[in-house]
Amino acid sequence: MKFASRLGRGFAPVAIALTAVTSAFAQPADTLRVGHWDLPFGRGNPYHNVFGQPHVYIYPAIFDTVTNLGENRGAAPGLAVSWKNIDPTTWQFSLRPNTTFHNGEPLNAEAIVKVIEWFKSEPAKTSPAARSFDAIASARAIDAMTVEFKTTAPRPIFASQLAALYVVPPKAWAELGVEQFSIRPVGTGPYKATSWEGETIKMESDPRSWRAPKVSKIEFVKLPEPAARRQALVSGQTDIMIQVVADDIPAIRAAGGTVDASPSPLLLQLAFVLENASPNVDIAPLKDKRVRLALNHAVDKESINKNLMGGLLSLNSQYSVPTATGYNPNLKPFPYDPQRARALLNEAGYANGFKLLAEVRDFPNVFQQVSLDLKKVGVDLEVVQVVNAEWGRKFLNSKWDGQTFSLTLGVAPENDTIRMMVFQSCRKNPTYYCNRELMPLADAADAEFDLAKREKLLHELMEKMRDDVPAIFLFEQKEVNAYGKRVRGFKNVNRFLNYHEMTLAN
Repeated sequence: MKFASRLGRGFAPVAIALTAVTSAFAQPADTLRVGHWDLPFGRGNPYHNVFGQPHVYIYPAIFDTVTNLGENRGAAPGLAVSWKNIDPTTWQFSLRPNTTFHNGEPLNAEAIVKVIEWFKSEPAKTSPAARSFDAIASARAIDAMTVEFKTTAPRPIFASQLAALYVVPPKAWAELGVEQFSIRPVGTGPYKATSWEGETIKMESDPRSWRAPKVSKIEFVKLPEPAARRQALVSGQTDIMIQVVADDIPAIRAAGGTVDASPSPLLLQLAFVLENASPNVDIAPLKDKRVRLALNHAVDKESINKNLMGGLLSLNSQYSVPTATGYNPNLKPFPYDPQRARALLNEAGYANGFKLLAEVRDFPNVFQQVSLDLKKVGVDLEVVQVVNAEWGRKFLNSKWDGQTFSLTLGVAPENDTIRMMVFQSCRKNPTYYCNRELMPLADAADAEFDLAKREKLLHELMEKMRDDVPAIFLFEQKEVNAYGKRVRGFKNVNRFLNYHEMTLAN
């Protein structure tokens, strides 16, 4: 097994947010401090990343989306308070009255229209978020507070899909331009950014927000090393910590912290590059489905979960998670069977194995163990760790230096299985995996308003994708959070931390 790193830090095996539980340092009574392993590489541009890490823990403090994803399946009010489906391709949304952006611009239908017009513009073509809204054909203002959307095809979950649409003030967006707006972001959220420089983001409350916060200030601090984040937490320098090694949980509890494990919309896989491989990258072995199946049987996922993940996760069997619409409960994970793996490799003509390169951005210890397991059946997997920003560029352009890469993929914000098809199918352009035989099934599920029929279509889609084995299926993730003695009202719903509802007991 080989392991290389382009990143001078380690990553945690479990996504965990932790809060300070002892206080050797006096924390400001009015400031909630969050330690994160990274800050958004797109800075304050909400269209650089919709729902990935670290953005998902930071953007909702500043921005609001048109709808939200409620605790149950389906859309909940956000900047829109109600909506109706006029016909299969027409939707009308009524906006929240008396809402203003941090700079004083009013929220109205025209602001939503301007966002959609920008997504249709040439500069938006390089925005990762743009692909989430390909289904929108147009938007227009019916009146000051009512916006009408036309979709390119029937979209029964369109209201849920707008839980990904952050709204920016049109005047500031146009006058500042994307680059300057990224440094001075403006939204309607509970906090407004006062400083976005270096390793710290500072924010102050906006009492006019419809989600008026109870804590007057919030800071996000970049602490790449897990040990540094843990020390900041335990010493009282931070209140919330994002992503910690599972072995730290007992120490946090011993210090008086509360650990909260919430369902996550994410799964972890080692994806195969099956389309658009870089020159001189040999993907011939992976083109054989028997090889892809063999690699799945060769990895002892139960052991990895127990020994590296604290036994907190569940094995993954498909491109969905149990909390999502369309999850197929009948599918089971590929069992650990190294003998079967060797037989399949021999049958495919690779009895002597072959070499692979994996580019990973997180969970390096997991992929190191995957490499060790593959070595036992003759496959030499070299693991190279890349920084988050580099991984993002590679994923966006489907330009990988190897044949595999780590994929932390999710069904959020819609909490619907069809979300996976945005990035894990022929719909991604350029793509790394495209089974054209599956697309009619995905298209049918997209357009089906009968919920029972749609669920059946999604179950079938998940079964067929699993049978095609486009990745090494690993784990369904969890959001494991912990908070300390002075934090009150902590809650995580679909990866959104309710900063505005938290209070600090000093």
